[in-house]
Amino acid sequence: MTIEQIRQQAHDMRKAAKELQRKMQEVTDPEERKQLARRVNELFVEASSLRDEAKHHHYWDESIERDFRCIETDLED
Repeated sequence: MTIEQIRQQAHDMRKAAKELQRKMQEVTDPEERKQLARRVNELFVEASSLRDEAKHHHYWDESIERDFRCIETDLED
């Protein structure tokens, strides 16, 4: 999965969580509200995890790119 795909998946999860939050406002059954709240929390946690993963991959890619530039510079010298 590419970094952009990971970011998009995180975005979609946050969007779904926000939609569930809106739905929760209309629900009056305590048990159903509890289940919705759990799902909202799960979605936000998963989205956060995916965003962290995307950042990690992005920084890793940048690090590799810097290493290659250093190697190129060393070889040119």
